[in-house]
Amino acid sequence: MRMQIPLPNKKYSIIYADPPWKYRNKKTGGSMISGSENKYETMSIKEICELPIQNICEENCALFLWATTPLLPDALEVMKHWGFKYKTSIYWRKIMSMGMGFWYRGQVEQLLLGVKGKVKAFRVQKANFIQTKALRHSEKPIEAMELIEMSNLNPKIELFARKRTEGWDAWGNEVNETQ
Repeated sequence: MRMQIPLPNKKYSIIYADPPWKYRNKKTGGSMISGSENKYETMSIKEICELPIQNICEENCALFLWATTPLLPDALEVMKHWGFKYKTSIYWRKIMSMGMGFWYRGQVEQLLLGVKGKVKAFRVQKANFIQTKALRHSEKPIEAMELIEMSNLNPKIELFARKRTEGWDAWGNEVNETQ
């Protein structure tokens, strides 16, 4: 289990999370050393579920949770455990990438939207589809945050962040306090 830093003592209307999912296969790819376990510390579904996310949620809160196709059931379990009800998804197609996978080559990730309390539908007049070049391992496209910002809900936090983004609080063991 990764060493946890305390969550902020603040409540948020938007929670954006890309957990360090632990896959059941520690070694993947042609080299057999390219899996997430070799890039960063991962967490089990149980460890992710046990994070006290309810402590940082406003009464009415939206969760945007990244899920890879093989771990979709686990992501839905995390969402439910954190107290959110699934509403819809945003799909990211990674172009210029073969993708990984045992059944098919995974070229998409889902950004699940769940709500707790009374969050009004955003009615954003944009497609729920992003198509961009694949980025560094586990790095997500800025277009996802831009879509989320159209909800006009504040304050916002990115969990498991690697860098700071203007207008967002950041929490994660890779965020440099001086950024």
